[in-house]
Amino acid sequence: MRCLLLSSALVAACAMSDGTQAQAGPVSLVCPADAAPAVSRLCTAIGAALREDGRQLQDEAPIRLVLEAETPQPGMLKARLAVEQGGLRQLGPQGELSAMDVAAIPEDRIDGFARTLLARTPLPSLQE
Repeated sequence: MRCLLLSSALVAACAMSDGTQAQAGPVSLVCPADAAPAVSRLCTAIGAALREDGRQLQDEAPIRLVLEAETPQPGMLKARLAVEQGGLRQLGPQGELSAMDVAAIPEDRIDGFARTLLARTPLPSLQE
């Protein structure tokens, strides 16, 4: 019942945590070419989170997730996911992750950021 009190952006994440996830279809994940190390790590973390959520990663899938990310300065990462399906493209909200007084953003923070981006991006399920 707590799910009803959450905002609509979090309802999907709540449903997945209750084990009532909609059927997860295959997706392809497109990462930026020649990306900075933090962006590459983020893309790897998104792929891992998708697999943990029961998604299959395939090169040619009906749903494409495109990571749009940049590191405008050391210790800062800006990113969002675009969902492409059936000729339509929908952008998820942009998030920002920053770390101070370190040479690189810690991996566990990047992993958490990946999950946050996925939770806030409208990812459709496939009915087979």
